[in-house]
Order: sequence, then structure tokens, then C-alpha cells
Amino acid sequence: MSGPIGPVGFDRLMQALGPFESAPHVAVGVSGGADSMALALLLQRWLTGRGGHLLALTVDHGLRPDSGAEAARVAGWLAAQGIDHRILHWQGPKPATGIQAGARHARLRLLADAAADVGILHLALAHHADDQAETHRLRADRSSGRQGLAGMPAIREMDRLRLIRPLLPVGKDRLIATCRAMGQEWVEDPSNRNPAFARVQLRLSESVGKGDATAARAAAQDRAREDDEAARLLAAHARFQPAGSAILDHGLFEHPLELAQRLIATLLRAVGGATYPPSPAAVADLVAVLVEQRGQGRTLAGCRFMPITDGWRLVREARNLEGPVRFVGGGPPVTWDGRFRLWVERIGDYTVRALDEELWRRALADRPVLGRSDLPAALRWTLPAVLSEDRLIAIPHLDYRVGGMADPGLHMVPLVSVPAVPARFAVVTATDDII
Repeated sequence: MSGPIGPVGFDRLMQALGPFESAPHVAVGVSGGADSMALALLLQRWLTGRGGHLLALTVDHGLRPDSGAEAARVAGWLAAQGIDHRILHWQGPKPATGIQAGARHARLRLLADAAADVGILHLALAHHADDQAETHRLRADRSSGRQGLAGMPAIREMDRLRLIRPLLPVGKDRLIATCRAMGQEWVEDPSNRNPAFARVQLRLSESVGKGDATAARAAAQDRAREDDEAARLLAAHARFQPAGSAILDHGLFEHPLELAQRLIATLLRAVGGATYPPSPAAVADLVAVLVEQRGQGRTLAGCRFMPITDGWRLVREARNLEGPVRFVGGGPPVTWDGRFRLWVERIGDYTVRALDEELWRRALADRPVLGRSDLPAALRWTLPAVLSEDRLIAIPHLDYRVGGMADPGLHMVPLVSVPAVPARFAVVTATDDII
């Protein structure tokens, strides 16, 4: 179909991304193009019927002289529709190379932070079926793996909210038709015609067609099935511990090794807090050793496999831990070692650092019963300790708080920037009159 999207069709698109709270609040990224303008108008109509609220966000990257005027024009269009709108600015130095990728990362960060800061749980972006087909082709041309060929998910769980793409099953022609049917103008970004960019070259070649869209959908369905299988496998064979370790049993490797290797790679990042995964070859070698020599320990990517009865304990290695992080009580949370987030309610100056022999002796002198802890020493030295000035006040994972001190209101939660099992790769299948 090539006609505009109506209320019934858009409702079906949104239902596929639910559930939503009653009277939902949604943020939408609006560049001013036909795609995002159509999405903003459709969302406004959908939310109004549910007693909800829409916040539109436009990022001014400051990369073109006209960008500020374009953002102001978008603000005027949205105000005429009764849509709340904010302009966000990309501050600081810009990358000398990879400017489009840098702008995309900055835009998503600004949009997500602005939405989450006001308590919004859903950030909508206007990627559509044509974008998905192009993404598949670009990744195929770069020999991306099977996961990459699945393209963009309809739902992506982020740290403080979830990103949703309601228009992913819809072609761009329908979004243009929707704007025209609503009498809505839009902005044409000149960078979308700049052949210096790979995606623009692909569009100008007119080589992306139905075959790419079909292949992208098939790859997405395959990835969704693999994610389901991975989740079931880890639920059966892994147990995460409060101190940041994981217990794995031998049954993990009684399944296809390719899947086991994928799981081990993500487990290493989840437990170790690493920014990047180890190489596939290194993971394959590790898994081969664990399968053949079950009683042996191994290290990789800042993590250690410690043999235990019927399996292994996977822990962060007690080396290359992040140094002391200073923070102010009553302020925002801080992250330590990429694994834990903490904050203190009481005003003051605090430091979080790795537990070491000196701090452990102080804690034992204050509370000797800590010596009976069955926590392995290899894991103990990876735990965070909190100090007020130079005084040890808490080792949260050992339930230790220094005696004779009022409760400072310390809170600590695990921070898994790369989950061992990400949220299921969400696929929206076109049905009825949606596409």
C-alpha cells in the first residue's frame, strides 16, 4: 500500500510495541523530515485518544549554518499542532572523521537523556522499512554476521527507557503520503543527498529493493529465535550472584557450541564490565578448553573461570580494576568499574574504590565475624568499598557498615551495560493493511 497511515493502522503498529501504561507519556525524536513529522502527528493523535502526552525533541547538531533555523521551524510546526517541543544542542568538539556516526550517537544520547530525565519510559524514532532494507544491504556489503544482518529491532531496551520504532514495517512513501494528507510540511536535509556518505551512495544507486527487505525480515526472525534459545539456555544453566559473579554448570556446553560461545562472550562482558567483547577466536579457544578440561580454570577479557563442583564460578579478575572514584553525597549516581552504580543520600564527600588488604583489615578489626564469610578471596578483591574522606564506611556486598556512624543512605545496584541476555530482538511483522 502507498496511501497515508490512518488511526486504525497506526493503532495496530503501536499495539505491537506494547504494553504501555495507562495515559502513556512518549518522547519522539523529530528531525523535521517527512518520516519524523509523520510519526509525531500520528503519535499525538494516538496519545490524545488515551489521555497521554507527547514530548517532541529535536537535536541541533550545529553541523550546518541552517540547522538552528530548521530546528526553530520544526518547533513552530509542532506548536501549531499543540505538541510540546524542546531543542537539544550537541555541545563540545565534533569528530574529524566519521561525522555521521558521531552525530547519530550524540543524537541518541541527547534524546534518551532528555526523555528519561522527565520520567518518560518510551522514546520513539521514525526509522522505516526503507531504512531497514538499506541497513541490511550496508551490513551485508561489509560481511556483517548473522546478528548484524537482522538490522534494527522494533524495541530496544536501554538503561533508563526503551526505544521503539513504530514505523519499521512501513515504507517511506506512506509517510510522505501521511504528511500530505495532514497538510504538514517537512524539511529536506541536504546531507541526505551528499554522495560522500555510504547510505546516500546506496540510495543513489537505486539497488536496494524488495529482496533486501525480505532478507532483513528473515534475518530478524532468525535472530529473535536465537535470542529466545539463548535466554532459555542461560536460565537453565547460569545463576547470577549479588556480588557480580555468575555460577555456570557443565550443562551449558551440552548444547551447540556456536550458541555457547555467543553466551560466553556476552557473559564475559556482563561480569567483567568490558567495553568491547573478546575476539570470537579467543572465545572459541576458551570454550574448547572448558569442555575438554572441566576441572581447569581459565582467564579471558578480565574475567576468571574458577572450577567448582559441577561447573565454574565466573568472576571479575582482581586486576586492572577502576581506580578510586570521588563523588558528592546528595548528588547523582556514579558508576564504578563499569559494574556497579551507587549514590549516597547524606551530603558529604565520598570515594568508592576496590576492596584491598588494608581496608579488609580495618573491616575485620571493626567486625571480626566478617572472617567467617565464605566468599572466595578472588571475588572479595573485586568488590567496591565506600569511604568518607579516608574512613571506611561500607562494604555493601558484605553487609558491612562501620559501627558508631549514622546511616548515610548508601545505595548500590549492579550495572550491566551489556546484559548477558539482551531483551529479545523485537520484530514487528506486517499484517493486514499496515504495509
